[in-house]
Amino acid sequence: LPQVSCYPGQLNQVFMNLVSNSIDALEAYDEKRSQAEMQVVPSQIKIATTVGDKQDIIIKIVDNGQGIAESVQTTLFDPFVTTKAIGKGTGLGLSISYQIITEKHGGTISCNSLPGKGAEFVIKIPTQRA
Repeated sequence: LPQVSCYPGQLNQVFMNLVSNSIDALEAYDEKRSQAEMQVVPSQIKIATTVGDKQDIIIKIVDNGQGIAESVQTTLFDPFVTTKAIGKGTGLGLSISYQIITEKHGGTISCNSLPGKGAEFVIKIPTQRA
């Protein structure tokens, strides 16, 4: 990857929010699965980076958990929206991540998910800040 002009501490916060959410989602999913199911299809988080067609950087964080309902995806980046149990989250992590990516870095963040098929978060940021 080329060097990226960015706010590294803030990007680290975004990555930590997304990975932490994936871990929480996988743990909740595994509570509903048998040991045999978990052995056949172990919980995984995959992170991939590429260079986009406009010399932007694309980071994908993908899990193979239970996925996110389409009805929730439309408000996922709004403040105080959470899919976690009461007391497990504030609903601010994705909202803050959205602001960091879009406002501070001039990029985009999106979620692709189908129930039962896991979730994929895609971050695109330009190599140079505007």
